[in-house]
Amino acid sequence: MNDSISCTVESLSIDYHIISRFTNCPEGAVIMAADLKKRNIWRALLLLAILLPFSGPARAAGDEVVVFAAASMTETISSLGERFEEKPGLPVIASFAGSGTLARQISEGAPANVFVSANMKWLQFLDDEKMLVPGSLVTMASNSLVLVAPKETPEVMDFDVAKLPELLGDGRLAIGDPESVPVGTYSKGALENLGLWEDVQKKAVMLPNVRAVLALVERGEVPYAIIYGTDLKLAKNIRLVTTFPEESHPPIVYGMALIKDHDTHSAKQFYDFIQSDEGGEIIRSFGFMAVEN
Repeated sequence: MNDSISCTVESLSIDYHIISRFTNCPEGAVIMAADLKKRNIWRALLLLAILLPFSGPARAAGDEVVVFAAASMTETISSLGERFEEKPGLPVIASFAGSGTLARQISEGAPANVFVSANMKWLQFLDDEKMLVPGSLVTMASNSLVLVAPKETPEVMDFDVAKLPELLGDGRLAIGDPESVPVGTYSKGALENLGLWEDVQKKAVMLPNVRAVLALVERGEVPYAIIYGTDLKLAKNIRLVTTFPEESHPPIVYGMALIKDHDTHSAKQFYDFIQSDEGGEIIRSFGFMAVEN
């Protein structure tokens, strides 16, 4: 990894994390990346939060909103952040990664204001640690689970998911890590319910977030992968093989909450905006189904 990362890029990827920001950094600003390890990724966010207020008109400290969100929400939260900035003019900084990774970072002190998880498990984890603002945990969207393949993978007529282990042959199945990534948890659950997990497990390559899964299948490095339906809309060079039956896995529900002691006025404004009619329209535009609380 390079010793420094230019702050002038719109987003940067570090160890499967994507850090995005929706305002321009000062010209020539550089963020030192010496400590950018998995458990210390939030240090970069903190530096971004310090730099961002100097990128435009003077703002009070704490005006920026730091959002930690599931990787599958990258485009959605980015769009929400951009629209939100047009209104009160407050900067939004977002870090995207696996929900479990982000939840652990928040537990270790990462300076997030809002957390968006691809399942309720990791929100409950933080709630059990008394790290969420009471009453702020809400559901915000739902998704589907799909099996995909590179376009060059031969198409199987009358595809039967029960034949997946046979179709894999010597190839691998890309999925999220079931221990820390919601898409992996859902994938394992669906395969177990269909009686396929035992045969498929030894052929599975488990990755740290859904975008890493997507990248592997887009490059044609695996014949099949399991991702969210919304990721299929954004993908290149892949095709839908089948959609897993809803009854084969728990409902794929995204949740959101404010982080205790970091629930600033700006954070509450963004939290409310996501739940507004306008926010719901943006969420649906990316293929999610908005959920009313």
